[in-house]
Amino acid sequence: MTPQTKDEDVDERKITIPDWVKPEAFENLLKIKVKDYEKTKAMRAKAGVATGENYATIMLRVELDVETKDKSQTTKAFMLKTPHQSELYRKMIEKTDIFDVERGMYLEVVPELEQLYRDVGVEVKFGAEAYEIEASDYYVLLEDLSPRGFKNINRREGMDQAHTESVLKKFAQWHAASAVRVERKGPYAEKYTTGFLKNEEIVDAFCNRSLKVFLNYVEESKVFETYLKDLRIASGKTLEIVENLNHPKPDEFNALNHGDGWANNIMFQYNKNNEIENTYFVDLQVPKWGTVAQDLYYFLLSSTSLDVKTSKFDYFIWFYHSELVKNLKLLNYSKQLPTLRSIYDALNKYSGWGFICSSTIMAYVLLDPVDGADFDKVLGDDDSTFKKTLYKNPRFQKHMDVLLPWLQHQGAME
Repeated sequence: MTPQTKDEDVDERKITIPDWVKPEAFENLLKIKVKDYEKTKAMRAKAGVATGENYATIMLRVELDVETKDKSQTTKAFMLKTPHQSELYRKMIEKTDIFDVERGMYLEVVPELEQLYRDVGVEVKFGAEAYEIEASDYYVLLEDLSPRGFKNINRREGMDQAHTESVLKKFAQWHAASAVRVERKGPYAEKYTTGFLKNEEIVDAFCNRSLKVFLNYVEESKVFETYLKDLRIASGKTLEIVENLNHPKPDEFNALNHGDGWANNIMFQYNKNNEIENTYFVDLQVPKWGTVAQDLYYFLLSSTSLDVKTSKFDYFIWFYHSELVKNLKLLNYSKQLPTLRSIYDALNKYSGWGFICSSTIMAYVLLDPVDGADFDKVLGDDDSTFKKTLYKNPRFQKHMDVLLPWLQHQGAME
């Protein structure tokens, strides 16, 4: 879960720069990016995101002052993702190299999806440019989007209708292209299809144990007490829900899910009238092949503003479906087009995932920035102050006041 740049001021705290991050690591790239490159005069690396806005990786903004053959100077900036140094985190990425997955997504998968649109005369961009460099450790290097005016919304306020529609339009383009690509070329490599739901440690920490903290909080504080019975039932079915998502059904409409499509992983560019001009995805490290209900619940329940979260949910699904069908037709999808009813059938079938997203993902999205927030806190002790803070947050409680009856009426807690 890593944003590229924030609307809050980026924290200037001291961070540890990996030993290999030196000017020479970027030299070959700069020779390509800067005409008549002569040498690199200086390099600066600093925190790329604000405190408490980044859990899964360390994000650095790397600036390089370059001199050209005519002695003029220019500065090139990049966003560099590197891993946390904790033992817990290292063990996790040894099992699934999320850095290799994300580089592959940017360098192989995304260009392929964009080319499908180019082939029918439409220009679609899904995200930042990615680059390869000489590195001795895990990394992802991306274009710095901030000079082009891209930014995130305030995640704690959530997305209004216009931003939500823009994201759903991009999801529809992404899902449609991925389905067409598999139809023509066959399945994606396994590393692009499993997501984080097959990682037992993450599922246990992020779903099971976080839900346990949530239930303990409900029992102790009496908040949401009227839903306690249903909450216990739903919480006891977490593994069943995840297992169901881990096995895509051939009779359903399946696509490559972004897998982590929440507010900080979506960036917007605006025109002079402050209207949304472009919407980009970032953080492509946990893609997942399967039902689009996974992305839809994850995004719509975690990252929309409270005034549209449930009141506009059905409209948003209709909007997404109409965009999905439009793009499938544009790309000459040969299989039966998914009906609006079939999308609703999937949402009903996987409604338990909606409950998990509300009680876990949304809690992180709505939390005030926490100094030192990282994946160790997510994977850490159930009794940690950090995890309790998730559920004591008045903002989370306000959203759950609206979501719990809605989830109950959707059958998500049966």
